[in-house]
Amino acid sequence: MTARIAATRLRLLGSGASLPGEPIGSAALLARIAANFGIETRLGRALAQRLGVETRHHSRNWLTSLETPRPGDRNPELAAAAVGSALVQAGLDAGRLQYLIGHTTTPARLLPPNSAEVASLLGIAAPYAELRQACTGFANALQLAAGLLSGPTAAPIAIVGSEVGSVFCDPAVLADEPGQWVNLMQMGDGAGAVVIGPDDGTAGAAIENPFFGHIGLGREPGFALEDGGSDWPALRPGHRNAQFRHAHETVLREGLSLFRAGLAAAARAGVRLDDMRYLLPHQANGLVGDWLAKALDLPPERFVGNGAAVGNLGSASIWVALHALRSSGQLAAGDRVLVLGAEATQYLYGGFIYHHGAHGA
Repeated sequence: MTARIAATRLRLLGSGASLPGEPIGSAALLARIAANFGIETRLGRALAQRLGVETRHHSRNWLTSLETPRPGDRNPELAAAAVGSALVQAGLDAGRLQYLIGHTTTPARLLPPNSAEVASLLGIAAPYAELRQACTGFANALQLAAGLLSGPTAAPIAIVGSEVGSVFCDPAVLADEPGQWVNLMQMGDGAGAVVIGPDDGTAGAAIENPFFGHIGLGREPGFALEDGGSDWPALRPGHRNAQFRHAHETVLREGLSLFRAGLAAAARAGVRLDDMRYLLPHQANGLVGDWLAKALDLPPERFVGNGAAVGNLGSASIWVALHALRSSGQLAAGDRVLVLGAEATQYLYGGFIYHHGAHGA
């Protein structure tokens, strides 16, 4: 088990988030599903309690089985709004960026990449890249950014994670495919972004020692979106749209090993948990902090997150949760937070230390 650790410090110049529409509670979502599709929602109600997701934001209205995002709530539009907010907080305009890195599993189209439209919307003339990666896309992006920010001419970089996964759920199949209930009740849509720059020696907010690795050799994916790829360019028979395949029981069984691998990598980077004000795990659901506290024998108050309010945002999860924490007033200057990502697609893990500056600056 080997993780790539970038022994570096990157200034966090700004962060931002964009969530589509108003939050929708579990009861309201299930009432809409029952009214519009005639589906019995008892299983959804039970899952809502087990997952602890109280509200989420969706880019669709749940009126028909096959829906596209509302205007303004498309994946690249959400991503552009999040990057724009991060640039405002950083006090920078788009022309100052040297690179844009996006990560998502639900792009608006297969080609050109999401990042192309994000750059166009914001007027970013700099190069861009895109990772087709979910909950640990942030960790992979930081490895690339660490290299880009290491040279003498380094300039700020924007990283954005975005998901509009709700459009890949067809309520009409819930009765026949119970696994889709978890996706309906657990997932949310949204985008989160950061603007980072090279270390200039100041005491402002920073990302330190980012790491990334995997334990997925020889394993079947725990989470997959197979339709539409070159292996299967059509939809599966009987389906109106592409759908995520989620091996829920396997992910539940293996999920703790990903967080343990992340903690081991953090320890190799010199992290002492006693020096961390909080631990911020991937917000898989609204109860992940309580679950990890029990599994790792740590006090539950050491864990923070916003999964109960926004659900599992996939690629956007860590950046949106970090932005919420930075904006919450819970941190004092000098506080450190251990961020831990976990992704079931091929059992990836990653993270970093967030060092809070005065007023988040």
